Amino acid sequence: RQLLKLASQNFIKLKRHRDINKRMSNIRTIHDTPTNTGTTSSNRFSMSPIGGGQPIYVGTLFGIEITLHPLLLIYFLVSAALPWLLQSKTMTMKVWMYLVVVNIPLLFGTVLLHELGHCFATRKVGGEVHGILLWPLGGLAYIGHSGDAKDDLIVSIAGPLTHIPQALLWYGLSQAFSPGTFMYMLCVHALRLNISLMLFNLFIPCYPLDGGRIFAASLQLMKIRVDIAAKICAFVSLVCAVSIGVYGFLHDEIIAMFIGFWCAQESYNLYVHTKEERLQEHQIFSKYAIETNDGPYNQI
Repeated sequence: RQLLKLASQNFIKLKRHRDINKRMSNIRTIHDTPTNTGTTSSNRFSMSPIGGGQPIYVGTLFGIEITLHPLLLIYFLVSAALPWLLQSKTMTMKVWMYLVVVNIPLLFGTVLLHELGHCFATRKVGGEVHGILLWPLGGLAYIGHSGDAKDDLIVSIAGPLTHIPQALLWYGLSQAFSPGTFMYMLCVHALRLNISLMLFNLFIPCYPLDGGRIFAASLQLMKIRVDIAAKICAFVSLVCAVSIGVYGFLHDEIIAMFIGFWCAQESYNLYVHTKEERLQEHQIFSKYAIETNDGPYNQI
C-alpha cells in the first residue's frame, strides 16, 4: 500500500509538472509565452517586458511578427537629438547622420538578425515562434520548444552565430571603399559591432543573456543536479551582472548599467526560485526539475 501510495503521489506530481510545461514555453530571451495564444493584440500586449504600453506592430518577416516597444521610439528620438545637444558647436550634418545610422538602423538591424537566428533554430528543433520584440536593451525572441538540453544549446547559440556571416559581409564591403570615407567608417563600425556582440553573447555566462542560457544548458548536459545547476547559474550571473553594471558606470555607458541591473534582477529571481524549491515554475529550469520525495529536485 505504501509503495502504491508513493507511486501515485509521484505520478500526480509528474503530471502537474508536465501540465506546467504545457502552459509555459521555454523562452530563449525573457518571458514565457502561452501555448494557447489569444488574439493578436493581446499577444502583443503580453510581449511587453517592462510595461510602457502595447508593443507597436511593424510587420511580418518569414512568418514572424515584428514589434517595437514604445520606449524604443523615445530611444530613437534621444539618439537623434543628443549629439546636437551635447556637441552643438562642433556637430556637422555628416557626423550626425553617421551617429544616427550607427545607433538606430545599423544597431537594431543587427539585433533583429540575431533574434531571427534564435527563431530559425527553434523551428529547426520543432518549436514555436510567437514573435520578436525590439526594445531599448536589444531584442527579445518569444519562442518555445519541448526539446532537451541539447536543443536548448542549439537555440541559444544560434543567435550569436548570426554575427559571423554579418561580420564577413561588412568586412567584404569595407574593402570596396577608401579608408576615411563615410561608407568605410560605417562598414568598420558594423564589423566591430558584430564581433563584440558575438563575443558578449557567447562568453559572458550571465542569465538571461544568451551566454547564461548556453551556460545553463551546458550544466544540464553535464548531468549536474538541477538545483545545484540553478544555484551556480544564479551566482555566476549575479557576479557578471554587477561587473557589467560597474563597467557601465565607470565608462558612462547608460545602456550597460541598465543591462547590468536587469540581469541582476533576473539572477536574483532565479535564486529565489531555487531557495523556495520552485524551479519547476522557472522558465529555464522547469523542464528539468520535478519535486520528489527523495530531495528537492532530480534529473528527469
